[in-house]
Amino acid sequence: MAEAQKAVVDTAHGLAGGSVPFLEGVRQLAFLRFQVSKLDNDPDFMLFVGIASEADHIPPQEIRSQCTKVWLEQCDNEAKELEALYQQQVRATCERLIRKFP
Repeated sequence: MAEAQKAVVDTAHGLAGGSVPFLEGVRQLAFLRFQVSKLDNDPDFMLFVGIASEADHIPPQEIRSQCTKVWLEQCDNEAKELEALYQQQVRATCERLIRKFP
């Protein structure tokens, strides 16, 4: 559990600071919630779950080479819109996670 908590903190730091790409960090935190929380709907992670759900059609980095340029441009625009919409909330929630798992 300590390793997963460290991964949460590291990802939260990177996401809040901009060194981790927005959707990559959001998806990672949504995934890690199962490893650090006994709650299915842990309120400290639900923002990430919601954003990840909104972006589930946007391909992750490892399969982008299999997508058309037009599709990637559309997805990248949607990702930018999501980031602009949720950036402040994500930073605040990342700070809460960092404090939660010192």
